[in-house]
Amino acid sequence: MDLEIFPIKTLSGKVKVPPSKSYSHRAFFIAGLAEAISVINSPLTVGDVEVTINALKSIGVKILKEKENKFLVNFQKDKFIAPEVPIDCKNSGTTFRILCALGLLSENGIRLTGEFLKRKRPIQPLLEAIKQLGAVIEVNEDEISIKPVNVIPKRIKLPGDVSSQFITALLLITPLLKCKGRDATIIELTSPLTSHPYIYLTLDMLDQAGITIKQEISEDLMGNLVIPCSQYYRGQVYNIPGDFSSAAYILGASVLVKNEPDVVISNLDFDSPQPDREIFSYLKDMGASILINPHEKMAKIKKGINRRPLEDFSIDCGETPDLFPILAVMGCFTNKVMKLYNVKNLRSKESDRVSGIARELKKMGVNLEEHEDQLIIKENTKLNGADLNHGDDHRIAMALIVAAMFAESNSHISNVEIIEDSYPTFIEDLQKLGAHFKIK
Repeated sequence: MDLEIFPIKTLSGKVKVPPSKSYSHRAFFIAGLAEAISVINSPLTVGDVEVTINALKSIGVKILKEKENKFLVNFQKDKFIAPEVPIDCKNSGTTFRILCALGLLSENGIRLTGEFLKRKRPIQPLLEAIKQLGAVIEVNEDEISIKPVNVIPKRIKLPGDVSSQFITALLLITPLLKCKGRDATIIELTSPLTSHPYIYLTLDMLDQAGITIKQEISEDLMGNLVIPCSQYYRGQVYNIPGDFSSAAYILGASVLVKNEPDVVISNLDFDSPQPDREIFSYLKDMGASILINPHEKMAKIKKGINRRPLEDFSIDCGETPDLFPILAVMGCFTNKVMKLYNVKNLRSKESDRVSGIARELKKMGVNLEEHEDQLIIKENTKLNGADLNHGDDHRIAMALIVAAMFAESNSHISNVEIIEDSYPTFIEDLQKLGAHFKIK
């Protein structure tokens, strides 16, 4: 589907953000590991999460859609089955990495393939950790095969600064390893944790499911995670909260209008430990006025950002990597310098997000500097419409659509279906608020 984007001046209305992608992935995996039936209410079930659902079904997990937004999940066998063909994880990093670790529990091993491998996204440190636990691994350009041989809980070393999903994968699987000589698996971090709020999200969900993990993490984000063996997951009811990562893109559009916006965003659980709640702090620093109603799970945007702030902006994206694309777009409209740093890990997401957003914003006339670990957006007066390319990255696509809405002329972007990976109704919701698109 192609999209022509017309410039706008204002937005108003109410939208409900989609369920959290991060919570949905974890809920289906944890429920699939439990010894009793779990209920998952209002999950995201498209894009990458659909890849997770199909993968779990292929290894023997029962997932039944009872109602429109209610799923029953249960695993009723002693061992996960091994499909005859490799499981296609497409480009879902969460699915691929957690399934790699799950290979430790599959009697006949597991074989994985997908776009993830073709893009050469980071996986080797996780594979080395799985080897340390007793798996035999074979790797080629198209497939990874993991087979448990002598799986034993032990102390393993793992870098914390490559991908938080390495640690999430091991945290989900190692509690189920049987005690053999040692009573725990110990993950020893060899470098500080990156995106560590996502680790805390995982730990919070594991705690709710009855899993005990001891954290020995210092202020410099180094240390150990101690996971006792021979634990079990209990069945749970998971109510998936709205996604602050997705809400950030609606918020970004709302605070860029020149006239006073009147936008209400619902389905925001401010008690959920999602790192991208930080978007509200960033917007406040930029001069936006937003009324938050935690009881109603709503936010109302009353005033946009200050387009002539007194100071430049410098934002550490290490803890909130999914906000980077929309923050880069917002930086184009402040008439000040915005420095987004600690972004090196973003080069190995669904795409190289640093180069991708830099390349496309340059097309629109933005004055910026790209460095290995930072992006500097300099003072700009206007953006020009352009033929934009999101590089098959849903967050880049959403950010570019927002940028195009405030350009001086029309823009065009193809294959916007990619947005379904995290926000299936993004185009529809923007139209409800007053955005002008032509869908081809």
